[in-house]
Amino acid sequence: MQTGGGAIYALATPPGPGERAVLRLSGPRLLEEARSILPPGFPEPGRERRALDFAWAWRPGLALELRLLVFPGPGSATGEDVLEIHLPSVAPVLGELQEALRARGLRPARPGEFTRRAFLHGVVDLAQAEAVLALVHSRQEEEARQAAAVLGGGLREPLEEAREALADALAELEAGLDFEEGDAQDLRPAELRPWLERARSALETAALRRVRPQPGALLPRIGLYGEPNAGKSTLFRALTGEGVLVDPRAGTTRDRLEAVWEPPGLPGRRWILADGPGRGGAAVDPRDGAARRRARRDRVDLWWWCLDAGRSWERLPDAPAGAPWILVWTKADRPRGALAGARAELGGRPEAVVSAHTGAGLEDLARQTARLLDAGAGDRAAGLAVGEHCAASLEAARRHLEAGRSAWRAGAPWDLVAEELRSALHALEAWTGRLTPEDLLDRLFQRFCIGK
Repeated sequence: MQTGGGAIYALATPPGPGERAVLRLSGPRLLEEARSILPPGFPEPGRERRALDFAWAWRPGLALELRLLVFPGPGSATGEDVLEIHLPSVAPVLGELQEALRARGLRPARPGEFTRRAFLHGVVDLAQAEAVLALVHSRQEEEARQAAAVLGGGLREPLEEAREALADALAELEAGLDFEEGDAQDLRPAELRPWLERARSALETAALRRVRPQPGALLPRIGLYGEPNAGKSTLFRALTGEGVLVDPRAGTTRDRLEAVWEPPGLPGRRWILADGPGRGGAAVDPRDGAARRRARRDRVDLWWWCLDAGRSWERLPDAPAGAPWILVWTKADRPRGALAGARAELGGRPEAVVSAHTGAGLEDLARQTARLLDAGAGDRAAGLAVGEHCAASLEAARRHLEAGRSAWRAGAPWDLVAEELRSALHALEAWTGRLTPEDLLDRLFQRFCIGK
């Protein structure tokens, strides 16, 4: 992916109705060319870092309150001039504004192009760029915490420490190689040991700080969502075999529970089911309040929106947000309520009618679940694969360093020791992106969403 050097724009917030949207622009001369780039009615941004509030008449007689944030390069997120337009998330307004920018010579950003420009301008290294992707795709708080620490520079210090130690050791070795035997004082093992130990310690620190998938992150996560007494816990217990307290009284489920379900008829499939209090209920975990809060923030790949099929539904309650969903009509073994009006609201969206007691409909639910999870498998794979390049580079650096240390202790020729240390340094340069091939960069940044 060749990014080019022109000005680009992209929506940096999720599409759809909302209170606010952010349209991000970046370019090497964006502020100087702002008069010809921005639509009529926008203020002159100038060269100062500031926020400008103004009213924009997007149609004659129709004005909206907008905010323009100005970030001059090179001290911006991309290293170029950056503008952010904050406005109401209204589709016609966003469409007209983007069309106006396109007509003035800006082009839509490609996936990952903002982060790639930050990398090319030295604002972030490759480890931090990968952390952006890990943060976007993280599904558990611990993964997000690790990615945020790397993004904040948590890996930069140990990587630089290892790089400097290896460079110092190489310089000393190569200085000795430049002399004929006997013309320079021979190096003794004790003289090289401090640099090698520094490099080894720094690489161990980097290994601890890099982003690592958490236990269970490889399995898709399904959240059970619904009002109290919707039959979520009964369904959870029937599928997973976990002991769950079930009672006709609403509010019985007060803990957050997770277990693995292996659906019959779908060999090789394993999913994590997450059950919790009914919508509006409070989770109670007397063992660890922090763990309870973390669990509530864990992302899911798919919601099972559980509704009691025995009730009469004229209108459906609010649907779950943040992931696709299947509407699961529970308690199908009991007399049915009036579902026709509720189903009309679905507009053909996926649904399943199940009974946890008789097993009716569970096979259909499993098939629909597999179909929707497979549709999002690419995004999950991108998030989980984010650390592969870093892990491989780190392992190569550690392997070559240990080979160099062993060769030095065994009295091997200096040129062999130097070659191992040079290979370790090369692996570190690949991690930070200094020596990373263009096609590898393409594969990394194409995993990003638009606007990152």
